[in-house]
Amino acid sequence: MKEFFTILLDEWLILPAAALCFFPMKNQLRYSPLRIVLHVFLLFFPVAPLMSWITYHFSLNPNTVLLPMLAVFYVCYHRSLTVSPDRSFAIFAYVCALMALIGNFANGFDALCNPLSGANSFSLENSVFALTVSTLVALLFFYPVRKYGSILIDRLQLPHVWYTTVLISALFFCINLLFRPLQYQTLYTNRVFLAFWGFLTMMTVTLLLLTVIFYFIVSGILREMDTIEKNRMLEMQQSQYIKQQNYMQATAVLRHNFRQTIRTLESLAEAKDYAAIEDYLKKYVNTMPKNDVTGFCKNHAVNALLNYYAESAKAEQVSLHFVIDIPDSCKIDDTDLCNVIGNLLENAIAACSDVPEEKRFINLYMETHEKNEYLYITMSNSFNGKVRMAKERYLSTRHSGNGIGLSSIASIAEKNGGSARFYHEGKVFNADIAMKIAGNKEN
Repeated sequence: MKEFFTILLDEWLILPAAALCFFPMKNQLRYSPLRIVLHVFLLFFPVAPLMSWITYHFSLNPNTVLLPMLAVFYVCYHRSLTVSPDRSFAIFAYVCALMALIGNFANGFDALCNPLSGANSFSLENSVFALTVSTLVALLFFYPVRKYGSILIDRLQLPHVWYTTVLISALFFCINLLFRPLQYQTLYTNRVFLAFWGFLTMMTVTLLLLTVIFYFIVSGILREMDTIEKNRMLEMQQSQYIKQQNYMQATAVLRHNFRQTIRTLESLAEAKDYAAIEDYLKKYVNTMPKNDVTGFCKNHAVNALLNYYAESAKAEQVSLHFVIDIPDSCKIDDTDLCNVIGNLLENAIAACSDVPEEKRFINLYMETHEKNEYLYITMSNSFNGKVRMAKERYLSTRHSGNGIGLSSIASIAEKNGGSARFYHEGKVFNADIAMKIAGNKEN
């Protein structure tokens, strides 16, 4: 019976491991934190004793039960999040690698206490050490992982990068499983014990260094992407400003001579020469310069963006229809808003270029509903009808891999407390996006 309770104590490692998995997902929770904690405990308390009893009753190797349990817990973990599988699996695999390291440190401590035992022999010392260290690690990692890890989860939309980290975590996990000392007596041969602790320390330092290096590299890439996006917005705004200035300069003379124009019209009106008035007005209108800047909305950044893509669409002979109503109370970051609109229009214009000119169209609507709590963006555009999909996700038809633009839109929508849905009907592609006007869920 003592062995059974020792095995059961081992299962408690699931709780700090679960906490580590959820820390970087603070903005990606499908349910409230309280509800998720409740679900974790409801899952843990029936499953842990059952798995402990199976391991004890059938004298199984702990790893035999561990792997199926990990699969079940990952499915439950992913279903509680709004992120794509690449990110949830990357975090889950990393935590598994970290816990495997802690498990081997616990084996080393157990070898000091019970030198005649082995890793497959359940001992109270091993279980208490592993649970204590894993809990301390969870507490130590709480702030940095929650603050900095969530940034990567929220913003890094490159599945192949996340899956690369899974391979590294899997390598660490497998090495630790193979490195478990089945018989502690072997550690007391020559300097094997010293090598064992040295190897574990080296692996721990390496894993943490790789984590820090990964964070700084990705942070640099994200900063560069932000700079590029902001520069593009500034260029669009500058272009709009220059066009507006040119229009004002071109109309300066007309405005200066407007008094004379009024006097001329007044004289013609007194003479009741209506034909001359009509002819004069036609000539006057024709001399006025055309304003190339259209006022789609009051938001200057979005307006500049829409003007930019309107010109691009015009060059591609695409028929445009914009209805833009962004409320003054909208607190969604301009960069997020422009990223969503820019990705939508850039994809749409590229898609329209593959169909005959007479069938090219883009309809974009932005409006509020439900007591102005959400900003809804809906867009439809023509395309050639050819799609690539995997697991209900659209893949790029212009290069291998995922459509990063759509993934970015979905991530921004989630970040702002909303959602994004993409679908096609025949040769029409549709996008429905909703974002909370108050902005990020944490606001």
